[in-house]
Amino acid sequence: MRIVYVILFSIIFSFMDILLAFIALLQSVIAVVSGQPNEALKDFGARLGIYLKQIAEFVSFEKDEMPFPFSDWPEREINQTDTESVERTDSNG
Repeated sequence: MRIVYVILFSIIFSFMDILLAFIALLQSVIAVVSGQPNEALKDFGARLGIYLKQIAEFVSFEKDEMPFPFSDWPEREINQTDTESVERTDSNG
């Protein structure tokens, strides 16, 4: 039965990959025009990237847990780069 889910998630991955490329292009245009990226798109893009990673891990049999919609939509992980960016903004503002 897993093979059916692997095929399904491989198809979903293809569509989501195109969506991520579109978000990257849109984010680039917004950043050029306004001078800074859109925070909502930044957050969604990060979550979409995590989702794509989860799909890749599932279809490659690295993990058994099925990605969304069979589990929760991934939460964004705050990493060191995001924290440093916030600190620089606060100290300059």
